[in-house]
Amino acid sequence: MADFGEILAELRQERKMTQKDLAKEMFVTVGTISNYENGVHYPDIEKLVSLADFFHVTTDYLLGRCKLDLSPDVFNEIIIGEKSVGHVIEDMRSMTSSRKQALAILLDDMKLGTMVKQYNKERL
Repeated sequence: MADFGEILAELRQERKMTQKDLAKEMFVTVGTISNYENGVHYPDIEKLVSLADFFHVTTDYLLGRCKLDLSPDVFNEIIIGEKSVGHVIEDMRSMTSSRKQALAILLDDMKLGTMVKQYNKERL
């Protein structure tokens, strides 16, 4: 898994930002951003949180501790009735393994069905 500096550089570049642009947003020098990206030193906790907030990712993602760059806000997003993403995940975690497997099959089937519909629509 990538380290903090690589992840920060990738996030910055995905947003077509220069080190100077990011430095201005974070109220630090360009040299500080360069040092972060090159692994010379890490930001303090407050700056780490500011970077995570700016890029809409978790601090764990920035530190290379998880693979998904989801914003923490996604867990509060309502997706089914009154259930949030977080609630759905909690429900799934409490399922038996056979129920989880059944749900995975159902989700894959639904995803495939959506892709087939999209493909057919594009062909018309």
